[in-house]
Amino acid sequence: MIDPADYALWNSGVPRPYLKALSRDDLLAEADGVRVRDAGGRWYLDGRSGLWNVTLGYGNERVKEAIKQQVDRLPFANSYGYGRPAQVTVECAQTLVRHLPDGINHVRFASNGAQAVEMALQFSRFLRLRAGQPERMAVFAMWDGFHGQGPGAGMVTGVPYLHHQTGPMLPEVHHAPGPFAPGASDGVSDLERHITDFGPERVTAVIVEPVVGEGGHILSPEYLGSLARFCRRHDIHLVFDEVVTGMGRVGDFTRAGQLPDATPDIITLGKGITSGYVPMSAVAIHDRLYEQLHDRTTGETALSVGSTNDGHAVAAAAAIAVMGVLSEDGVLENVRQRESDLVAALGKVQAQHPELTAVRCLGLFCGLEFGEPGGPAWTPGQVNKLRMALESRGVLSSSLRVVPNLMLMPPLVVTQDDVAEIAGALDGAIGDVKAGRMPESGFARAMG
Repeated sequence: MIDPADYALWNSGVPRPYLKALSRDDLLAEADGVRVRDAGGRWYLDGRSGLWNVTLGYGNERVKEAIKQQVDRLPFANSYGYGRPAQVTVECAQTLVRHLPDGINHVRFASNGAQAVEMALQFSRFLRLRAGQPERMAVFAMWDGFHGQGPGAGMVTGVPYLHHQTGPMLPEVHHAPGPFAPGASDGVSDLERHITDFGPERVTAVIVEPVVGEGGHILSPEYLGSLARFCRRHDIHLVFDEVVTGMGRVGDFTRAGQLPDATPDIITLGKGITSGYVPMSAVAIHDRLYEQLHDRTTGETALSVGSTNDGHAVAAAAAIAVMGVLSEDGVLENVRQRESDLVAALGKVQAQHPELTAVRCLGLFCGLEFGEPGGPAWTPGQVNKLRMALESRGVLSSSLRVVPNLMLMPPLVVTQDDVAEIAGALDGAIGDVKAGRMPESGFARAMG
C-alpha cells in the first residue's frame, strides 16, 4: 500500500479512507469498447460510462480520427473574443441546431455542464436587466435536481449540503419538491404552486432536468407540458438541463425533442456532446430569446460571460463526429432496443430480489431503488456496498451520496450480451449484500 502523501493528485470528491486504501493497481490504465482495465490487469464493463459521459464507449474510430485531424489542422482558436472563431466551431453549431427542437437555433459553447447551467441563468437575468426588470432575478429549481457544482450551478442543485459547504453562493435561488417527492401534490405541481405563492412576476427562470439525475425520476410529458405552459403564461424562461439526457442517452438527441408540447426556452448540453473525449458543453436558446438579446432599442447587446476554451476547435470537431455517429451509425436505435432488453432483464432480477423496489429507465438512463420488503429504504451506505459488490463482479455503476439509488448509465453502444452481463452481475451482487459477503480488498472496504 502506498502512503497517500506519495500522491500529488488531490481530489476532494473522494473520502480520505479511500485515498489511504488506493494502490497503484486500482488506477485505471486502459480502455476498449465498453470496458476499462485497471493497472492490476482486471477488466470491467463500464456500466456508468465514465462519469455518465463516455456515451460511445472507448476508442470510437470516427471521433478519434476527427480529433487527430483537427489537432493537425488547427488545434485552437478563440471563440470568446475578437470575432474570429474556428471554422469548425461555427460548423459544429450549425450541425447541432439541426438536431434540436424547432425554434432553438442559436448555440453558445462552454467547457462543462456546470458552466453551461450558470451561463444559461446569467443569460436569463441579463435579459431581465436589459428589459428594465431588476426585480425579476429569482430562479426556481427542484429538490434533488442536480445541475453541477460551483457558486451558481451548486446553488440551483437541489442537494442542501452543497449550499453551505463554502459559504454564500448564487442568491435568489428557490427550490420546490418534484412530483416524485413523498407527499407531492396531485394536480398542480408543487413547483408551479411555489412560484405562484412567491410571485411569478419576480421569477426569471425555472430550471429542471427532464429526467432527474439523482434517482432517475422521469418527469412525465404531462408534468413538463403543464410546466411549459405555466412558464409561457407568466413569461418565465424554462431551462431544460439536458447535460445528461442530451446527445442520445434517452434514445434521441434531446428529451425535449421527444416532447413537442414542452419545448423549453433554453437547453443545456454536455457530457455526451463529445462522448467525453474532450471537455465541451453548450447552451442552446430559442429564437424568441435571441431576438430579445439583439433588440438594440434598450441596453447593452454583449453578454460578457465565457472562458478561454469555450468552443474549442478540437472539441467542436469531436462533437461533429459524435453527431454523425448518432445520426448515421444506428446508435439511437440501439439505445431504444437495449432499453427494452435492460428493463426486461432488471425485471427478472427484481422478481428474484424484492429488495429491488423500483426500476426506472428511459433509454439507457436507469435508476434503481432498494429497501427491505415492506420496510425502510436502504441507506446510501447500503447502496454503496451494493455498488462495490457489483464492481467486484466486474461491472462499474454509480451510487448517490444523498439519494439511496444505484444508477446504471452504460455506453449507448452496449450489446444485448452486455446488458445480460450487467443484470447477471447485479443479481449476484444483491445476493452478496444480503448474505453479508463483501469484497476483501482494502479499496472495497474503504469505499463500502
